[in-house]
Amino acid sequence: MSGYVGTAVPRREDRRFLTGRGRYVADLVDAATLHAALVRSTQASASIRVDATAARGLPGVHLVLTGADLDGVLGPIEPLHRPHPVFAEAFGFRWTPRPIDTLAVDRVRYVGQPVEVVVAESRALVEDALELVTVEYAPGSPVMGIEQALAADAPRVHPDVPGNVAATLATSFGDVEAARERAAVVVRETYRMGRHGGVPIECRGVLAQWDPLEGRVHVRTSTQVPHVVRDAICAATGWPRWSVRVTVPDVGGGFGPKANVYPEEILVPYLARRLGRSVAWIEDRSEHFVATAQARDQVLTAELAVDADGSLLALSVDFAADLGAGSLWVAGIVANTAIHLLGPYRLPAYRVTGKAVYTNKTTVAQYRGAGRPEACFALERSLDAAADRLGIGREEIRRRNLLGAADLPYDRPLPYRDGVPITYDGGDYRECLDACLELLPREAVAQAAARHPELAVGHGVGCYMEATGRGPRESARVRLLSDGRVELSTGAASAGQSHETTLPQAAADALGVSLDRIVWHPSDTDRLAVGVGTFASRTAVVAGNAVREVCLRMRERAVVLAAKLLGHDTADLEAGPEGFTAVSGETLTWERLAGALALDGRLADEGDLDISGVYEPSTVTWTMGAHAAIVGVEPATGLVRVLRYAVAHEGGVEINPAVVEGQIRGGVAQGIGGALLESFPYGPDGQPLTATFAEYLLPGTLDVPPVDIAALHTDATLNPLGVKGVGESGTIAVYATLASAVEDAVPSRRTDLTATPLRPADVHAMCGEDAR
Repeated sequence: MSGYVGTAVPRREDRRFLTGRGRYVADLVDAATLHAALVRSTQASASIRVDATAARGLPGVHLVLTGADLDGVLGPIEPLHRPHPVFAEAFGFRWTPRPIDTLAVDRVRYVGQPVEVVVAESRALVEDALELVTVEYAPGSPVMGIEQALAADAPRVHPDVPGNVAATLATSFGDVEAARERAAVVVRETYRMGRHGGVPIECRGVLAQWDPLEGRVHVRTSTQVPHVVRDAICAATGWPRWSVRVTVPDVGGGFGPKANVYPEEILVPYLARRLGRSVAWIEDRSEHFVATAQARDQVLTAELAVDADGSLLALSVDFAADLGAGSLWVAGIVANTAIHLLGPYRLPAYRVTGKAVYTNKTTVAQYRGAGRPEACFALERSLDAAADRLGIGREEIRRRNLLGAADLPYDRPLPYRDGVPITYDGGDYRECLDACLELLPREAVAQAAARHPELAVGHGVGCYMEATGRGPRESARVRLLSDGRVELSTGAASAGQSHETTLPQAAADALGVSLDRIVWHPSDTDRLAVGVGTFASRTAVVAGNAVREVCLRMRERAVVLAAKLLGHDTADLEAGPEGFTAVSGETLTWERLAGALALDGRLADEGDLDISGVYEPSTVTWTMGAHAAIVGVEPATGLVRVLRYAVAHEGGVEINPAVVEGQIRGGVAQGIGGALLESFPYGPDGQPLTATFAEYLLPGTLDVPPVDIAALHTDATLNPLGVKGVGESGTIAVYATLASAVEDAVPSRRTDLTATPLRPADVHAMCGEDAR
């Protein structure tokens, strides 16, 4: 084997990106392409009447369609995840799966909802045409939060959904009531995680090209899930699969909101086929703030019971998730929260009830963690409160309850979302906490305070648990090219996660060739019939093992073909980086083998050396980690600065350690943004209060400190590569860790921070009279 797995080889993508040669959807739009744009609702809840007469008469406008025009022509977008029956039974999961319309027909349900689509010769002309469309609104009463949505007299966001409840679940194990009665301390608090989202550097975009000779449409879209998009297009239009090809160019960040299907991805291919022309829609930033799915927005009421030594006795949580006007990932988000509330601790009794509710806000999708950060925030903040009540220290209460080497593997009496019973396959979670505190001990506070005498300095810690490598499957394909190189593609599309580097590393090792022999081909539904996509910390585990399997099969087949060509038994051949060597000393390079398989070659009858396959994991593999932070609080303003940060995580084999570190550091940066800065607030009338980056604040280079990282490697025995996912490890515990650190910095030393973002006004209020 070549030994690339486990090596921090330089990212192959970087040269292209750093020299400005990346090719995104917008870069593929040429002068012959028509431009589509959408009239979007300006009201959160209203019946509508659309008049597009003036827009249709504008020279250069090719087509104007309303929701009424497409009613019965284009179907809606169906939910993208349905829970496993075993999970649904165990968690008492009940839901009303509701699709999302491509265009509103007679009523709008959030500001930004597509109402009408216009196609014209140029972007400037199509925007002029939008201004000629008249939409008459008869406003209703918008529902703008969870409490309001669940009120007995609340208007229904969707007439067919009573009480605005999209889904519910309820389950338990152990005797929660008995544990509560014998507890020394019971802490109860309501926690809120504010609405924010991925906000990638590249907004969304779709380009569709109609080929009249083949009778097919080629869709290029900025997505993490090309096969899911293809299937949604076919379901909404009724077209056969062979008539739709979806490919993914370079994607400027996804983070979950692009692991979704949007109305534009249905409309643009339909328009291209109807007009017989190439059609593009490129989202601008103002659209993004109202049209791209948002996330988080949960309220969790947690009750934690502990004994006098700080040992956990029981956890009871009731939570609700605000879905906005809809979500294609209802089941996944609610399930993630319920499962990850268990945390990495010994917990003998647990009870959870949860629901997802509709409101008149922008739709919701998965965002880095998708229910896990919310669960972590409630659990870790509850641990902080219990530690304060007992006076045993926040680090110590975790150390006393974390699973150790003797506990693992550790069974939970509940199934995961795939229906398989939960078993934590870790090494030693206490060791992970200790490793994190070795990187950033509490003693470092004094040094930080000396460097920043103007700040109140504090230390915080938090732990997380995460299921990674979710199935049900992923696909991969390898093909020997005519020049002896090997082309690799998978169903997992890259949105910046270094697929072009890490997956070829796995391929090179399995084939026993040099890395430069592997040619990466971006995701393409024509190359692979099935695929799932990139999200949920799954690519290294599921796609990586799919790559390994097809490459091992190619190597085995190549040895057979080489033996036939050289006239030897396969046992007489040894494979090497450049080809194959027989015991007689004869050699056959990969280039010669490719030539022999050509139409005029000696092995032409054998067909191409082209191997496809699917890897299906038996269940998820679990990863755990600990975060620590030192923050500085400016008492006069309540502003928080993150001075130092550390993460220790328990993972398996790291295909590329540098990429893993980059994933964690990027995750921490997004967690800092969500914990301190980012928010999608709405007015009581349903109007978004965030329209530009002047209101939606993102962390900059001065807001994110260097992140120290310790990787504790454990045997991941559930997959042949021995890998675990890491895409969300950097984000999950940041919110709780920073809240704990801020409380440690201010004089009150109480568990006061129960909501994110941690607003300066709230922090300032905690600082008391000394700040005034």
